[in-house]
Amino acid sequence: MTLYDSSVVIEYLDGDDRAVNYVQAHLDERAVAPPLVMFEVYQGEAFKTGPTDLDAVDGALEWLTVIDDTAGSARAAAELQVQLQQHGETLAARDAYIAGTAMARDERLVVADSDFDVDGLTAVLTVDFL
Repeated sequence: MTLYDSSVVIEYLDGDDRAVNYVQAHLDERAVAPPLVMFEVYQGEAFKTGPTDLDAVDGALEWLTVIDDTAGSARAAAELQVQLQQHGETLAARDAYIAGTAMARDERLVVADSDFDVDGLTAVLTVDFL
């Protein structure tokens, strides 16, 4: 299973070849995202130039399942931050929550930005960087 960060989902919606090819290559796997990722995606749609079409976003993301284990994810995010502190780095709170969700569920995390490029992360979590 793969947990998607909003950076990948947004690039997928924008038609970025790396993101589209990655998603298509993994369609046979369960694709998940926490509600925070969807919030970030919807915020991008709400503030883009041109008309907002949330239904089109939903339709384009039918392959993605939203999961919610807020308490477990929050604790896993804190545990992840403690582990990363040992390497001298941490993640922004929202990114720690997303990575913590992947860690708690023992799922691969896929990202398309440098926010997750911190020492120690790949020691505790499988991360695909696009």
